[in-house]
Amino acid sequence: MGYQSLADMFLSQVKRHGDRVLYRFARDGQWQSYTWQESLRQVREIALGLISLGVKKGDRAAIFSANRVEWSLIDWANNCTGVLTVPIYSSSTRPQVFQILEHSGSTVLFVDSAERLKKLDLLHPGLRPVKWIIQIEPEGNLANAAGESVRVFSLHEVQEMGRRYSEAHGEVFDQIAYSLRPEDDLTIIYTSGTTGEPKGVLTTHGHYLFMVDAVIAAIPSTDQDVNLQFLPLAHSYGRLEHFMVVAGGYTCGFARSLETIAKDLLVIRPTILFSVPRIYENAYERIRSRAATGSRLRRLFFRWAVSIGRQFSRYQREGKKILWGLRIGCYLAHRLVFARIHSAFGGRLRLSISGGAPLSAEIAEFFHATGILILEGYGLTETSTVSHVNRAEWYKFGTVGLPLKGVECWIAPDGEILLRGPNNLKSYYRDPEGTQEALDAHGWFHTGDIGEIDKDGFLKITGRKKDLIVTSGGKNIAPQMIENFIKTDPMIANVMVMGDRQAHVMALIALNHEKVREWGRDEGLKFRSPEEMASHPRIFGVVKERIRQKNKELTPSEAVRSFRIIPHDFTIEKGELTPTLKLKRQVVMERYKDLIEEMARKPRFDL
Repeated sequence: MGYQSLADMFLSQVKRHGDRVLYRFARDGQWQSYTWQESLRQVREIALGLISLGVKKGDRAAIFSANRVEWSLIDWANNCTGVLTVPIYSSSTRPQVFQILEHSGSTVLFVDSAERLKKLDLLHPGLRPVKWIIQIEPEGNLANAAGESVRVFSLHEVQEMGRRYSEAHGEVFDQIAYSLRPEDDLTIIYTSGTTGEPKGVLTTHGHYLFMVDAVIAAIPSTDQDVNLQFLPLAHSYGRLEHFMVVAGGYTCGFARSLETIAKDLLVIRPTILFSVPRIYENAYERIRSRAATGSRLRRLFFRWAVSIGRQFSRYQREGKKILWGLRIGCYLAHRLVFARIHSAFGGRLRLSISGGAPLSAEIAEFFHATGILILEGYGLTETSTVSHVNRAEWYKFGTVGLPLKGVECWIAPDGEILLRGPNNLKSYYRDPEGTQEALDAHGWFHTGDIGEIDKDGFLKITGRKKDLIVTSGGKNIAPQMIENFIKTDPMIANVMVMGDRQAHVMALIALNHEKVREWGRDEGLKFRSPEEMASHPRIFGVVKERIRQKNKELTPSEAVRSFRIIPHDFTIEKGELTPTLKLKRQVVMERYKDLIEEMARKPRFDL
């Protein structure tokens, strides 16, 4: 694209798209919108308001907020003035917030609400670097929230300061924005931390200029595309989506919450969807559940349609000639069955992207059979989000695709995936030792993931180096692949596999309570609580048989031989999942250590 910075990209795109809608969002129960020009006006006001307070290029500004349109506007204000955005997950605990603020040295803290601000102790040492707190929603008594060393403003007040400052210094915004260069620092994104403390990944404008160019080359899009933003903007994947909106000239709709995604899809009607596997998994479970509870005729139609769709999908992937009979069958399958699935995604979805965690090949194949292509990709915060992705014209389910143009991939002798390219991080912020450990002298980033490259160059992720299970028999087993396979059973919501230095693989199973209750009604059983459900012998028997069937498709060393059912699914709130829904294995192992020890001591196998 030839831009000098993300600020240059943003301002150029505003000139190009002007009065077209950039953002759609819900406020006070009504859907509203901002054009590109309206968005720029607000970005300028926020930026100049910060400058009037004394915020300058190189300062860090943290955003502790759930997704909302103001998050994007604040970030673009920072990007245009050389201020480094430090995202903080809205689910972060107070100690996590203080640790990030203190480590990053953020002088500005944006919070979305008075309620979130109340959760912070303004006298805590972790707030020492913070000079200004800016509350996005204008409720609560801001004066009472202020401490001696920190001043609290509403975002509206900051914008008003910006408007006044603009009267005498209006040229400052453009001067700073157009002075920024690719080598200037852009952001510090703290990893979600499945193991140990999160690290601050420092990247520049150049990192993400390369990234948006490479992604657009791999996954072509146009300024007619529409996306639904529900991935956390605090995560590098959600942040890249936010940058892609401007780079591609999309219209971006903000989901009201994770709980309203299904309804928001019908309002925004996206053409392109960036998501984590869990959204596709949930949709897959709902579709299969509805098909199973329909009339006999509906079930027959559904099975026939999926069979036709799978055949059509297989022919497409193998490059075989598709005969007219199959084309007609696929057309009928779409009209009679699959059109409803497409309608649930808004009715005009042309492309879906999956990242952040492994996607089951079974789910990708199912959706392709319905006419929805999901392209799986891979990357890390340290690689500016993406290193690999499948292409619409060349893809393999069960892989994360080919490297982006300009990115090199190599598999080390121990199976670790190494990456090199212009997207590799500048450094871990204030952590030279960690940087040196992750980036070797030849510029290879050591991902910590295990994988293999096939003859066509497609990368398959097989596990996480630190998560590898080495059984007492010496077998190396990647737990994620087994977990994703078992989770395709509709009665199972989540799984964690373990068995390091044990004779066999074991698993903790979290039930899909809704599906189990449906099964119970058919069997004349009622469950008064999740605890009763998890301990019921009939449920244990059903799960045991389902895992036994799954084991038939696993190698003997991978097969789950012992399991326990836990009453509740793993959650972010309990610290068992990262904000992108990855398992924090050490937390889970500690929480359920008695059950795990019981399985390890068990002299006989459950299965």
